[in-house]
Amino acid sequence: MKNLLDLKIDAIGTNGEGIAKNANDTCFVPFCLVGEQIWAKPTFKKGNVVNAELIKVVKSTNGRTKPKCKVFVNCGGCQLQHMAYDLQLGFKRDLVKNNFKKLGGVDIDVLPTEPSKKTFGYRNKLQMPFGFKNGKTVMGFYKPASHEMVVTDSCVLQEDWADKLCNLAKLFADANGISVYNEKTKKGLLRHLVARFVNEQLLVTIVVNGDKLDKWQSLDRLLSENFENYGLFININKKHTNVILGDKTIHLSGIEHISGECCGIKFNLQPNSFFQVNDDIRDKIYNQAISLVDTDDCDVIIDAFSGIGIMSGVLAKTGKQTFGIEIVPQAVEDADKLKKLNGLDNLVNICGDVNIELKKLCDKYAKVALVVDPPRKGLDKQTKDTILQAKPKSVVYVSCNSATLARDVKDLSSLYEVVYCKPYDMFPMTNNVETLVKLARKDNN
Repeated sequence: MKNLLDLKIDAIGTNGEGIAKNANDTCFVPFCLVGEQIWAKPTFKKGNVVNAELIKVVKSTNGRTKPKCKVFVNCGGCQLQHMAYDLQLGFKRDLVKNNFKKLGGVDIDVLPTEPSKKTFGYRNKLQMPFGFKNGKTVMGFYKPASHEMVVTDSCVLQEDWADKLCNLAKLFADANGISVYNEKTKKGLLRHLVARFVNEQLLVTIVVNGDKLDKWQSLDRLLSENFENYGLFININKKHTNVILGDKTIHLSGIEHISGECCGIKFNLQPNSFFQVNDDIRDKIYNQAISLVDTDDCDVIIDAFSGIGIMSGVLAKTGKQTFGIEIVPQAVEDADKLKKLNGLDNLVNICGDVNIELKKLCDKYAKVALVVDPPRKGLDKQTKDTILQAKPKSVVYVSCNSATLARDVKDLSSLYEVVYCKPYDMFPMTNNVETLVKLARKDNN
């Protein structure tokens, strides 16, 4: 066909896209599998790099599956629904291994990816923007690298509670004439629906471009008729940015937090609390990470980027003096409540920058056991310098970005080597993967 590329897929790229050669060009085509013969339409070219759209799979290969989601190709939330699950697990293992080789400069043994118990319906959190189309309130997700909404009635990564909640939110808005925020005009009230469902407890937050939500009692009635244990909140966000939540959250009705237990630690979740979206994989990572920490040969345990304090809490149960470091005040408040709830007198939660607070603790204590769980950007140079100076016997690293993980491991390689590396499939059907690594101090240091 005219203007189409006839390609054979040779490899899968870091974002889950197919890679093929066309003369001297390297072509990247989403939603392909290795070995497939395809037709693709070029959408962008720079130098010898071509981005293209999949038009037709001429010859398929083993492992191609039919996506469950009707908006899969357009939505942008998933990248791998066309790929059988065992191939997804292999892709993520290869991704971690290749990042270590290319970015970390080391060829390490990466264990098989830990599968998720659920491959669909695994998310305990929902974030969806409101939209307005043909005189009706709609919801959906944005196309990749855009703010063009793909309207959908459901998401296969969520369970039934999410679909039910979205329908109630749209019904409330239309029945009461509640306006929807328009990014171009900066007018309208409803911006996002944010919700968390854990242990049959639901927290619902309506993000508004204003100071209040009129007629919220109508939404409260709808929730009470459909959910047994829920809390309703509004979040004030009048800033015209891409950030979903504003600084102020107001409780309107129902429960004020979700109560739960993870790895033997009781916790309470607020609407803004950070909490991993996949309960099964979260527990597996925490349990394995804790087993890797050298708790016997240390004076104190430090949990850097400690969030709401679940890992810190479990580590404190060893009886060792434990410190959690977290820069987000709301998370530290949650961690202090967790400390009190579990009677952990040997746990101290510090609200501050890891770059500063970790050095203070390492200067004070000679033998430290260290756990780090940084954001996607990985560790700052200052933190890595502190680790190299303090020389803890080992570092347990929980990563949501294997590229920055590999870079950090390379920067620490003068003193440390990888002795354990395992990917965990926190986000099935997507190109994201969590990785758990243990770094051990080399014998001659």
